[in-house]
Amino acid sequence: MVEHMALPAQHTSPRPARSTWFLPQLHQWLVVPFIVALVTATVGRLLVYSPGFGARESEVLRWLDGTRTGVLDVLSLVLHHALSTPGALVLIAALTAWLALVRHRSWDAAGFAVTALSGWAAVALLKVAVGRPRPGAPATAAEPLVHVDGITSFPSGHTGAAVAIAAALFLVHRRSRRAPLVLALGAGVAVLVGLSRLYLGVHYPVDVLASFPAAWAGLAVGCGLANILVPAFAYGFGWEQEDVAWSEAEEPLADVPAAPAEEPHPVTARVPVVARQVDHRAA
Repeated sequence: MVEHMALPAQHTSPRPARSTWFLPQLHQWLVVPFIVALVTATVGRLLVYSPGFGARESEVLRWLDGTRTGVLDVLSLVLHHALSTPGALVLIAALTAWLALVRHRSWDAAGFAVTALSGWAAVALLKVAVGRPRPGAPATAAEPLVHVDGITSFPSGHTGAAVAIAAALFLVHRRSRRAPLVLALGAGVAVLVGLSRLYLGVHYPVDVLASFPAAWAGLAVGCGLANILVPAFAYGFGWEQEDVAWSEAEEPLADVPAAPAEEPHPVTARVPVVARQVDHRAA
């Protein structure tokens, strides 16, 4: 009697294609963002060796200095602290928790965290690589509202964080009816943060503009990473989301009993037939 033995569980390391969850991704999701980041960094290094261009940018800062009011001062300072390094980390963590615990969208929460952090990290890396000095004291006529020194002016980290967070939040809502509203609000906040950096006199105009391609490059890489990491984490931790499922043809197989073994065919002895040669010649 042949006993039925269970097969071991299969597909213990699922491919991303097995999940219906997927963020928009460039085909060359490493090469193209690298080129964009390289071009942005090259522009930044050229600005370091072009003090005359920085002097012309300072004229914009002096003009904005003349528009200062109490309300704008408070708003700029709020954005300054909210999107500082600790503030941005708290904001990303809070939005991730909101998506996972309140909205019950664990997959989207993980995707948001990966893409937002990737976009912000790209801006931070470029800041260190370029090393452009921040606007000096002569850039503004009045007493500055915040004192920020160093050679991390290009690109703007606050603006880059706003762009990365807004874009990542839009990506996880792109299929919902809230997508246009999320995109409009996110873009508006990112522009407002960029203007506040100029208003405070802590960045040049090109620093703010460079934050957009820098953050995009990080987001493009983040989408590729999220499409690999999120399904793997979801499979490993058993995350569930209402509109996400494993592809039917690619679902991880449970223990399936093996088919009963076929009965062996009876073995019959085969007797070789030896042809006899008959001599028909007469004796």
